[in-house]
Amino acid sequence: MASARYTLNITPDEPDEPQKPMTPKQKWENFWFYHKWHLLVGALVLFLVGTLVWEVVTNVEADYTIGVLTSKSLPYNAEITLSEKIAELCDDRNGDGTVEVQVIEYWISDDPVDANTQMAMVTKFIGDIQTGESMLFLTDDVDKFQKQYGIFAYNDGTSPEDYETADTEGMGVLWSECPALTALDLGNTEELDGSEGVPLQDVMKDYTLVKRVYTDSVLEGDEELTAYYNSAVSLFDAWTQKEA
Repeated sequence: MASARYTLNITPDEPDEPQKPMTPKQKWENFWFYHKWHLLVGALVLFLVGTLVWEVVTNVEADYTIGVLTSKSLPYNAEITLSEKIAELCDDRNGDGTVEVQVIEYWISDDPVDANTQMAMVTKFIGDIQTGESMLFLTDDVDKFQKQYGIFAYNDGTSPEDYETADTEGMGVLWSECPALTALDLGNTEELDGSEGVPLQDVMKDYTLVKRVYTDSVLEGDEELTAYYNSAVSLFDAWTQKEA
């Protein structure tokens, strides 16, 4: 009797051909196909963690922040130069072993070129006021900014009763009348093309160094901010002191 495979016309299974070993490239392609998302997510996590660690390790907290409230933009790299040079006149307030000064420009123009940039500057400045980041300001227009924001105090520390109608006489001292500031070697400004500009002292001479208000502000009742304010006032007094 014929076997079933013949009567039913069944073709016998042919034995599987032995698989050829995969090449290194094929192995990698196979691994990538099944694990690529795990690798990508892992790489992203490592990048974010590394970035966070780097920021924590390299971040140096500023001892003092000085706001530059200006109607016209500072020259290129002026913030960096001012930060480095003014630091020579400051102390290690936070005791971390380094003296770090941060100069921040707030360019708020009456005729802004870009409304979005202008709004960003105003928002950043308001944030400074509300958090007490800058206790001292350099400004090219005390009258205008005092009427707009009421942020400046008199040299004796008192605050105007009505900032919109306040007399700004006795509110701040010109850079050119601050011996400590005029003695700084600021060098020349740098143009965007890398060429040398004008002496930075010539740019700063018409700016006014002024204290921010303390009374009825976010500073009152905050021990840490009050201590910071008092330290900044000591700097103001030292920088504006006339030579005997």
